Amino acid sequence: MDSVIREYRAEDEKEWLRCHAFVYFDSNERRLLRKKPRYMGKSIELIALIDKKIIGFLDIEREEKPGGICYKKADGNGMLWDIGVLPKFRREGVATRLLAEGIKRGKRLGMKRLEAWSIEQDAWKFYEKYGFKKFFEYHHVLIDSREKLKVFDKDDMHIVEIYAHVMPNADLKAIMARYRPKEVMPCRGFELTLR
Repeated sequence: MDSVIREYRAEDEKEWLRCHAFVYFDSNERRLLRKKPRYMGKSIELIALIDKKIIGFLDIEREEKPGGICYKKADGNGMLWDIGVLPKFRREGVATRLLAEGIKRGKRLGMKRLEAWSIEQDAWKFYEKYGFKKFFEYHHVLIDSREKLKVFDKDDMHIVEIYAHVMPNADLKAIMARYRPKEVMPCRGFELTLR
């Protein structure tokens, strides 16, 4: 059964949130949303439907000022904030169709480059298959050792968990030895030149 791709509408939010939760249920991303994100710049918000049920989504935002949301400062940047397909419908071309439509619309908005980030290896493979090139990598770390986090307490606030980004110039081994993170995951930045 073929899916239909159309623009997201405000009345889709409840079903979009349900779909989003199921997409991220088995991922490493910490993405349980209570409201659909709203974007400051011009955006492309698409959904894929089968029998009027949302099975996938894509959100791209055009960057208004170089460096405003994208890591690389360039004119015509777009940020691929989110793309996902329900597990039952994966590997059927739905994500590829969503991305192709998003890129087509992005070009009409003046986008020349698309940036995407993920900690998911399946997403890395998808981006590479589509022609994205890796341009950056850093690490996400989750520290939940209350004893190690006491140093960050301030103003009667007790830090019980930190989810942090460790940049490439930091000594990751020293951070791991000092804080003993519960999780350490590489996050990769990808870019695609839009022609």
